Amino acid sequence: MPDDLGFDKLLVDDGLVARLLGKTRAGRNRKPLYGPDLPVILLVGGPGMGKGRLLRCVRNEFGRHVPTAHVDCGLTVYREQAEQHAQTRSVLTEVLREVALQLGAWQGDGGPIALPRLYAGLAAVAASDPLADTTTLVSEVQRHDELLPRGSFWRGVLNRAGRAYVGVVAGLVAHPGAVPFINAVLDELLARTSQEGKALLAACYGEYPGAGGHPKLGLHSLASHFQQGGEPREVAEGFLFRALREDVEAAYVSLVGRLSRAGRPALLLDHADNALGRRLVKPVLEDRERGLYDRLVVLATARREDGGRFLHHVGDAGGTEDDAPVSWRPSDGGLPRWNRPSGGIPGLTPLARGVLLVRMPVLTRDQQSRETARLQVRRERGDNAAQLRIDSGIHRLSGGRPRFVTRLGEATASLAFRESGDDTDWALLEARVRAGEGAEGRPVADLLLDDLVGRQPPEGLPPEQRGHWLDLLSHLSVAHDAECAQVLMREVQGGRDERLSAYRIAELLRDSGWPHCPRHFVGDLGLRRLLMRRLYRMRPDGAAWRGDQTLLRDHYRALDDDAADELFGSAAAHGMHHHLAAADADTVTDYLDRTFLTRSAREWCAELLAIAEAPLLGGTDDRRARALGETEVAGDVRRKRVDRLLHAVRLCEDRTQPVDEAVADALPKLLERLGEEPAAGAGVLTHTARDWGDRLAGKQPLKPCTCTRHIG
Repeated sequence: MPDDLGFDKLLVDDGLVARLLGKTRAGRNRKPLYGPDLPVILLVGGPGMGKGRLLRCVRNEFGRHVPTAHVDCGLTVYREQAEQHAQTRSVLTEVLREVALQLGAWQGDGGPIALPRLYAGLAAVAASDPLADTTTLVSEVQRHDELLPRGSFWRGVLNRAGRAYVGVVAGLVAHPGAVPFINAVLDELLARTSQEGKALLAACYGEYPGAGGHPKLGLHSLASHFQQGGEPREVAEGFLFRALREDVEAAYVSLVGRLSRAGRPALLLDHADNALGRRLVKPVLEDRERGLYDRLVVLATARREDGGRFLHHVGDAGGTEDDAPVSWRPSDGGLPRWNRPSGGIPGLTPLARGVLLVRMPVLTRDQQSRETARLQVRRERGDNAAQLRIDSGIHRLSGGRPRFVTRLGEATASLAFRESGDDTDWALLEARVRAGEGAEGRPVADLLLDDLVGRQPPEGLPPEQRGHWLDLLSHLSVAHDAECAQVLMREVQGGRDERLSAYRIAELLRDSGWPHCPRHFVGDLGLRRLLMRRLYRMRPDGAAWRGDQTLLRDHYRALDDDAADELFGSAAAHGMHHHLAAADADTVTDYLDRTFLTRSAREWCAELLAIAEAPLLGGTDDRRARALGETEVAGDVRRKRVDRLLHAVRLCEDRTQPVDEAVADALPKLLERLGEEPAAGAGVLTHTARDWGDRLAGKQPLKPCTCTRHIG
């Protein structure tokens, strides 16, 4: 997949990224957007939308012209490094150290960015463990020497402090004493620092809470807070991040910086909606809300469409309209307008005020076709009709998600798939992606589940449920609302001590960035298809699939037939939907024939649509023959018409293959003919027949919902 696939409007010379950084991809200057008060840019979109790919593109293209640091907050390496010496390291200090190393390695205009403020804070923390021996403390302090450019007056200071202190601490047998050691470190550092160095440390750490303008006291307090853990440690970590940003700002406002540096530096935070990412984003937002501005462009990724619950106050649904984050899509055109709302008290206003949400673009139909063609350029593309059917299937399943499009394009490029002649959506998901010549490869559906679900489970998912997460979602692929899903969860988790409710799973899906659909518990069509396929293969001959459908059928059958059901009209209709997915259609035909005279025409049509949405997996597909009247069906004229109509609607609503034109032509006629019966509602049936005919002509679902809005 090309790094810039789908990002045309974001990466052009006058696009959002160039204007934020003040540089184009070619290195030409652009007038920076916003400032001096900058928003934190949150790139929001669910799995497979290309958030991390956009960050890589910014790093590789724009990172040649402005200092850029990239951190994947989902990596475990920072936690592993911190655990090696938990008293003087944390996940956040390891990330800040990594950012400092990347900025210190900058070789472009202006040269490396020195970070003496951050260095001093990390050195104080490294010297603060009250239980460590002197050798360990010196080693912890020394590991930060590489953060500063060679030749800096800061280099080597702590080596000398450590050597001078060894003789002193040798006499302290009872307790090593962290305070004397950190005193020696800080005294040596301040003694050997120029007046300019002392001034910058005073300006920074003299502002630490309780320091009263004294840098040594501020560094002592910071180290003490770090040792306390909990909230005090978070305060210390947030201040260290502020020190880093002050170092970056100083590199630009100095005389040399003003002459040699242009544009703005960038910090790119991938997977920033986890705990580490929030701990990095939050202090930036808090400082800027207090008026402590800096020029560091923070581009971070988040899966939730609102950026994450931590941005909003609990219970106020995101605060007032003025406090809601600005949201922008590249398809909106122009550039997003952002200004921090006036007023507000820091700490009492939502952090979302300082955020610009950039919604990741989906691929257009043309972009999808071009990407598919690129992947198949070395293959014989075959007849145009077959290619159009493949492109249509990719569009239906992907919803424009770039990862989905590329994976399906890779799979359908194989000669074996093209020779199979089966271009239904289910066949597309069975197509294999090969790792090399001669390799059998894996079904693309399995790869997509790994990409979109397996690699980044929800942060709030309990550890004991991680091994079952895909199984739970697979069972829930047949559910509609939360009540329906909860029936399944009680059965599926019946033998477990630790259980997840359907309501909690719905929250976890939203936290993972999956859209919500009022008619389907799994609200993304492509993901639902992947999970349905997996459920059908979970046990031999589709036993798990039929078991779940039968369970739900029996649940709704046990209720009063006329019990209200928000999605299906009645509990009986809800049960018939699951019966149709699990067993024979004749029972459903009988139900619809019977209720044709007892329901209003409008209610009856609504129930027909809801029931007929039932997908078909496995078994003989006789829907076309029954829809066109090519199969003998028992019953009177009305029952035969109802049976034909049921199968015509089911086939048109299935959408795992292009709609059959003969069936689409027959469907409205069948519905209108039912109006010939001596029953009220003929006018409604005639109007509905015309409406359905228009929808089919426009290649639209008969009952559109959130997860089918992109189908065309």
